[in-house]
Amino acid sequence: MSQAVVNGEKTVSSIPERRPPLEKRMKQKQIQAIPGTLPLPVWRCRVCGYLCARDGPPEICPICRVKKDRFERFI
Repeated sequence: MSQAVVNGEKTVSSIPERRPPLEKRMKQKQIQAIPGTLPLPVWRCRVCGYLCARDGPPEICPICRVKKDRFERFI
């Protein structure tokens, strides 16, 4: 708090609300996935252990550069 506020020379206003409206927050909460689950399958590279969540494995592992046939579905 500044000295001007303490001396009564300046007034303090409230902080404006920055959150979205309650209806929008409740709608977002309903859309969220169940805890512990992912909306996409997880793929693991059997060479380096790289994990990615997508519909299918990547064409080439971005870490060790092996082809997609070296990926297995992890979850």
